[in-house]
Amino acid sequence: MSRTFRYMTWTFEQDASTYPEYSATCVTGEERDCGETIRAGGPDWAEEWMRRHTQDTGHTRYRRTSADYVTLDPPGDAGLVIPGEVVQPRALPAGGDAT
Repeated sequence: MSRTFRYMTWTFEQDASTYPEYSATCVTGEERDCGETIRAGGPDWAEEWMRRHTQDTGHTRYRRTSADYVTLDPPGDAGLVIPGEVVQPRALPAGGDAT
């Protein structure tokens, strides 16, 4: 018995139905971190908050993070890939129940 595995180039795409998330946390402190955090709608908002927080407190160390949602799409009409085989998508029965 032999198997043929085909390698396909999948595409990572940012999910257009969501927005990226940005946050910054002040980690200035010797015994414990300040801990003040902002969750922002964009990198510019997070940077502006850090600038103002530094201006108000003198704190200068931050942990900045960003996150987004992605979809992983197979090339063309490859269908759903299961290790060892390619399964073509099937139409759902009327009512949308997959069982």
